[in-house]
Amino acid sequence: MRIDRCTQPPSDKAAMAAEMAREGLPVFETERLSLRAACMDDFEAWAKTLEAGFGDNRQDAWDEFANYSAGWVLHGHGLFTVLRRADGQIVGFVILGLEWGDYEPELGYMFDPDFQQQGYATEAATAVRDYGFELLGKGKFVSYIGPQNKASNAIAAKLGATRDRAKEKKLGFEDYCYRHGGAA
Repeated sequence: MRIDRCTQPPSDKAAMAAEMAREGLPVFETERLSLRAACMDDFEAWAKTLEAGFGDNRQDAWDEFANYSAGWVLHGHGLFTVLRRADGQIVGFVILGLEWGDYEPELGYMFDPDFQQQGYATEAATAVRDYGFELLGKGKFVSYIGPQNKASNAIAAKLGATRDRAKEKKLGFEDYCYRHGGAA
């Protein structure tokens, strides 16, 4: 199996520099979960989650992981790794970020299939949504969700997001556009 250098954790001084860079990023604790900025050790769990949910290959997974992680430096928000507090197990990821083609920041959530339907996504996304309200303001970020993704649509509803049908029509997307916290 080929090992790409970009997916390998840094060592020595580079590892210390990466850790120092993460020190100022938010960490949230919920009843059952801990959310923190992603680090290199999280990549394999990210790649596995994307492969299970979207069929992404490792290079696509790396490109998204790097993009959302860079969001912290470029935009002040990015990728959160979600860990179960009881044992430190990575259960999924929540994103407040931008990717190519986004018109505004997006709140997204992806969880390992083994940890779905346990309320973790709603619990974690609520914490990141609240952070988004403080950071960006209400109505200033959205979630794009395919109509067929009933579980993610249900989570958006639990978060209090409402469909922005005018935005959907304007963008011509097939996905639903949920706005968090009211009109922009």
